[in-house]
Amino acid sequence: MTIGMITDFGENDYFVGTLKGVIKKINPQADIIDICHGVPSYFIQGGSYVLEKTFRFFPAGTIFLVVVDPGVGTKRKLLLVTAAGFSFVAPDNGILTPIFDLGKDMLVREIDQERYFLISGSSTFEARDRMAPVAAYLSKGTAAADIGSPTDEFVVNTDYHPQLVSPNQIEGRIIHVDKFGNLISNVSGKWLFEKLLACGCQHFKLRINDQEISEYRQNYASTSGLPFLLIGSHGNLEIAMNRRQAFRELKAQLNQKFMILLS
Repeated sequence: MTIGMITDFGENDYFVGTLKGVIKKINPQADIIDICHGVPSYFIQGGSYVLEKTFRFFPAGTIFLVVVDPGVGTKRKLLLVTAAGFSFVAPDNGILTPIFDLGKDMLVREIDQERYFLISGSSTFEARDRMAPVAAYLSKGTAAADIGSPTDEFVVNTDYHPQLVSPNQIEGRIIHVDKFGNLISNVSGKWLFEKLLACGCQHFKLRINDQEISEYRQNYASTSGLPFLLIGSHGNLEIAMNRRQAFRELKAQLNQKFMILLS
């Protein structure tokens, strides 16, 4: 069984290796895939974005261990969510928001069976002591019903989705910056064009840091060298520049708000 890992642990500490050791000790046959350990520290929306844009490309039955956890060691719950043929193990802090959108076949459980933990009591490394063991037991075939109880109470991160301020204005956020300095927004292209159609509009422009961007392109090469907009392979609206860092040029910040004006 495949376990895909998304964390903000980085590559310089022993954290990721320890999680793999815990999993392999419980299930030596587990196939572990590192999806991303470079989520910015504590940035929950960034972890949600990586999860949303990757999970569909994995084999059915994959277990996703998703750990970006500013509330580690507190009384917030740990969740086991089953949806779309996958399982997701994560803290209850809104990081699974895109998974909650998947529909009626989703079931959310609170992980409450401590016999699947390495330790009982307080822990400042719950990814090691609780979440990784749960993922490992799931990969061995342990039923989700044996690990957690169904719950209707879980955190949804409303900041993960864009807001329609008026029929002609959308408030979005920067939720990811890729290696090339492209600014990825939380506005899906499909949703944006639905809003254009709904208001009878044909054009849009984006305002960020007192700059207005209206040039829309199909790829990264066909541009004049100024910032431009496009829908990336991930399906979201992004701000890019040809062979330059839009993140630096626009002095943008993660989680920064911007406005889209439809006309």
